[in-house]
Amino acid sequence: MKHWDEKIVAMMNGMTTDAPDDGYGHIPEEPDLDLTAAFLQIGGEPYSFQETELLEGKTRMMLPRTFKPMSEHMMNLKYPSQHRPSTIYTNAEGTINIAVNHTVNPLPEEDLPLFKQSMIQILRRTQKLTKWYGDDDRTVGERAAATCEFLTPVVNANLYHLMLFTSLDERALIFTFNCTDLELDDWKRVASAMMNSIRFEIDEERGDVIEY
Repeated sequence: MKHWDEKIVAMMNGMTTDAPDDGYGHIPEEPDLDLTAAFLQIGGEPYSFQETELLEGKTRMMLPRTFKPMSEHMMNLKYPSQHRPSTIYTNAEGTINIAVNHTVNPLPEEDLPLFKQSMIQILRRTQKLTKWYGDDDRTVGERAAATCEFLTPVVNANLYHLMLFTSLDERALIFTFNCTDLELDDWKRVASAMMNSIRFEIDEERGDVIEY
């Protein structure tokens, strides 16, 4: 199966500028988990999180300490397209993934609402969705961001996706969490908390403040 990360990037150049007329709802807010705690019980297992540098230090995110960069071999199997994400972290079994893709597609921050609607349009038109949870707007690292959550069918299961879109260096930056529906109840709130933990390292030469 071609992963959504690849499909999205492959089709972004063909996005329309019309917002879809849909009945999709917004994701209800839930209390955030504290990823700085010594341990979190997830699926009966203790997990410890650490802030992890991504994209050569341009952004950081709280990830489980046991998650490691996906091997080149596994990336070739799971993401065979040339449009695969530049950074992928995964658990030991390869069933839970966090992908980061700083695309070449221009995205000024003020165009984010239209970008989100265009992405929803792509999703609804190109793949049968098992379930749509909704979309939302949030702030991560003092930047405007948008999210959407949905299930897609895979062999003998469904795959849960939480995607976050934002702008970095005037280009679209996409974070994607995915896991099987068997792991969804344990990881759904964790995934949202990881997205909320995103921070950005801004070039001082541009006059912005570096966050720590």
